[in-house]
Amino acid sequence: MSTTIASPIEPAGQKAHDGHIDHLERKHTVDHVDIVEEKINAVQAGQQVQLKSSLDNLSFLQAVSTFRRSILICGFAGFAAATDGYQNQMSASIIANKGFVKEFAKGAKALEAPWVSSFGGIFSAGQVIGQFTIPFISDMVGRKGAMYVFMVILTISVIVESVANVWYVWTVAKLISGIGIGAVQATLPVYINEHAPSQIRGFLIVAYSLWFSLGGLMASVALKVRSASDPLDYKSPIYTQFGMIGLSLIIFVFLPESPWWLASKGKFDKARVVLEKKFSGIPNYDIDSELAIIAATIEKQREWDREAAAEGTWAIFKGLNGKRFLIGSWPKVLQQFIGLSVFSSYSAYFFSLAGNKNPFTVTVILGCVSLLSVILDATLVDKIGRRRMTLIGFSGAAAGMLLISIVGCFDYANAKLGAVLVFGGVTANFFNTFQSSTSYAYLSEMPEQRFRAKATGWGLAYCNLYAILFNFTVPLMLKVWVVKTAFLFVGLGIPGTILAFFIMPESMGRSPAEIHEMFVDRVPLRKWRGYKTHVEDDLDARLEI
Repeated sequence: MSTTIASPIEPAGQKAHDGHIDHLERKHTVDHVDIVEEKINAVQAGQQVQLKSSLDNLSFLQAVSTFRRSILICGFAGFAAATDGYQNQMSASIIANKGFVKEFAKGAKALEAPWVSSFGGIFSAGQVIGQFTIPFISDMVGRKGAMYVFMVILTISVIVESVANVWYVWTVAKLISGIGIGAVQATLPVYINEHAPSQIRGFLIVAYSLWFSLGGLMASVALKVRSASDPLDYKSPIYTQFGMIGLSLIIFVFLPESPWWLASKGKFDKARVVLEKKFSGIPNYDIDSELAIIAATIEKQREWDREAAAEGTWAIFKGLNGKRFLIGSWPKVLQQFIGLSVFSSYSAYFFSLAGNKNPFTVTVILGCVSLLSVILDATLVDKIGRRRMTLIGFSGAAAGMLLISIVGCFDYANAKLGAVLVFGGVTANFFNTFQSSTSYAYLSEMPEQRFRAKATGWGLAYCNLYAILFNFTVPLMLKVWVVKTAFLFVGLGIPGTILAFFIMPESMGRSPAEIHEMFVDRVPLRKWRGYKTHVEDDLDARLEI
């Protein structure tokens, strides 16, 4: 029979007055404690321990074949992103629906620009709130607990949307929706990262963006179909969001908790159960040894933080952790600088102001292009790497925005230039989406484990501070400058892409311990690709014995 133990272990030589230090509190069964205890004690004694699994040496295809259950878990978790994308696109594009305009404009031919800007700005403000607060819940009650919380919030937002008939009630709905979607975006990439094998981590994080793009496409199609059959009906598309939420809730019930979160809380017995469900039957997979690697990696990072005096919640912004935070969040920030708000929040509004007679058709085209882009991303992210994906994506997006800017200087109302304008929008959207999922990989891979939830959520919140700015100002700029608004994003996007060339490292296939080592050893960021870490050397030596 197993006996439950709760025993925070003091490191060798730790003085009594250091007892407040955040050690791993372990609750586990005696049957499986020895190897975990041995690894943690070795870390605390300053000894070299194994921090990389021998199964990390599998090729991409071998990993796909071996870790099928992990792929299913990450894929099903990513389905909730379809709810995210569906709700995001629905609430962003429905403002161009004739029935919506008739109901909310109260007799006017179009919505007031300040209203449109408030919808987008409040939505982004809600995202910041959700992304800032959900990491506390995620760290306190687990990744699954956070999932249930954001689903409740999304349900409330759809209820408010369903009863809204004046602009300020719709604005409240957008705030609640933003909180829920922000919480989704701050939780699911972390959950997927913590379940994904290192060889296919990028591919599985792309699944999040794939579902997001598919959900957005489904919303665009729903709006297009409904506008064709009943142009004045805007309520039915809103109601369809309940179905997406219900499906996601059913999936969440069957998903396991993150073993990394469980280990960080000392719940080694529960972490082992999760690993058994995921990896039992896999040849050469020693569950106790793999659990010990997770525990030792977490303790190794905490040991370094104690030595560097980088402790406490706000240590995420200090020293090396602050550098990791800024690098991880930069691709998401650069998305805003290069015009994401134009093709995410205001695509239908942009093309309707530009004189396109079928703005919903264009949003469907953009949705298809986004889906194609994410599929291409999925096939390349673990082959050509995060850094190259990022630079290619932002360079292409900047080129698309530059083309739009140039067209804006001429009579784009004629058919030929109108087609060029749509092509520029498609190009910018394709390349911006091309690196979008890679930006989620950076967000969740750059921070150390104990800061992963907060760094992901707060990195997104930092990005959405710019989204708030642009969502309030872009509709006003579109009203005055129309297509020439793109010049602003060209001026911001090109310098931002140049900066990315110097600061974005290559983390493809790296374990958390390797990423931590290269930051601590200050390996030049542009030279991570091909760099041989001490963690790798240690694993090679163990395999030769």
